[in-house]
Amino acid sequence: MIGARAVAAGLAALAMLPAAAPARSLTIRVDSRGFVSRLGPLHPLRHPFLRDARAAFGMPTSVRSSRGECRARWAQLKLKALFTSFGGISDFCGEGRFQTAVVRSPTWRTWKGLRVGMRSSRIPELHPKARFTRGKWVIATQSVFGSTPSPTVTAHVRGGRVRALSLFIGAAGD
Repeated sequence: MIGARAVAAGLAALAMLPAAAPARSLTIRVDSRGFVSRLGPLHPLRHPFLRDARAAFGMPTSVRSSRGECRARWAQLKLKALFTSFGGISDFCGEGRFQTAVVRSPTWRTWKGLRVGMRSSRIPELHPKARFTRGKWVIATQSVFGSTPSPTVTAHVRGGRVRALSLFIGAAGD
C-alpha cells in the first residue's frame, strides 16, 4: 500500500513540473519536386495521419472533425493542420491524411532560414526564386504531370513582416 502511495505521489509531482520547452527551431523542408517533405520531425508524405503528427508534436491542443475534414491545432507550436481524404472514409481524424498546415511561430523556419516575424525584405535574399503573387510570397511550388506549378510553401506578409507560412502537403490524394 505504501509503494502505491509513493508512486501516486511521484506521478502527481511530475504532473506539476512545467512542460518541456519547444525545440529551438523546427525546419520545413521541400523535396526536389517542391513537395513539403519535412515539417520539423514529421515526414508528412510518409506519415500522413493525425496519429503521426501526435507522435511528432505531442497531443494537439484541439481536434475538430466536421464535413469531411479534421482540424488539429498545437497552440504552443502555433501550428494548425488539416487532415482529409478524397476517398470513401468517414473517420477523418483517424484515417484522414495531412493536406495543409499553417505555422505562425518563429520556432518554424524554412530550409533557407526564413522565419515567421522576419522582415519580408529578407524573402528574396533567402529564397531567390520566390515570387510575390496574389498578396503573398510563393517560396516553393510543385508541378504534377506537367500542370501549372502549384504553391506548396507561401509566406503571408503584413506590415513588412512574415506573419505566417502556409504549407500544402497534399497527402489526401487527387
